[in-house]
Amino acid sequence: GLGATTCVGGISPAHFLDNPFDDKEISEAELAAFTTDHLERFIANNTNNELTARITATQSAFDLWADCVTDNDAKLAIRKARKLAKKNYREITIPRDVARIEGAFVSAYGEDSPILLEALPNGRSIFQECHDDQVEAKLEVLRLAVTAYQADLVPAIVTLATTLKTNWLTVYAASEASTGATSTTQDGKKMARDNLLLMLFLNLVKLMEIFPRQPEKMPIYMQQHLL
Repeated sequence: GLGATTCVGGISPAHFLDNPFDDKEISEAELAAFTTDHLERFIANNTNNELTARITATQSAFDLWADCVTDNDAKLAIRKARKLAKKNYREITIPRDVARIEGAFVSAYGEDSPILLEALPNGRSIFQECHDDQVEAKLEVLRLAVTAYQADLVPAIVTLATTLKTNWLTVYAASEASTGATSTTQDGKKMARDNLLLMLFLNLVKLMEIFPRQPEKMPIYMQQHLL
């Protein structure tokens, strides 16, 4: 299983090319709960931006599948999880990453530099105080400042500023979106589910790449009991 910490000798390498998520017994509600939790964990633990491409691909696949969901429990799980993801992104991720970006400006130009005011004209607290629909504009001001002065900043900070805005738009849009389009054909629903399961498998492969021989890292990103 995903949480296994031991390996039985003699298992063929081909075994690891099987997708453990391809299980017909996983219900829509379970898949919704697992994926929303998993995406939130990926976003919250993406400090080096190694998971950004996987987050984008998985969120896209999840949104397509979510629009096909018919199970009421699954739809409720999706709505609750999306609202929680948005809340956590605003209260945890944005303050943490904006502080990192501010620190990069201070390191490059000093605490009293007008460039810092250009990047954060209202300070960091504005990100906790403004309405949700104003966050994008505030992050764009920060991103433009980082881009303008990127020659004096480490590349990771430039990437972080862009990713911070992109991921906020993703979780905000998901939180505001409705789910459960019933007009989708059965074939379309199956294709959407199969694609989402593939994205989850590729995320597992990515974690293998980042954390070889470190099975203790898995619960940080995937909660098997939700399935």
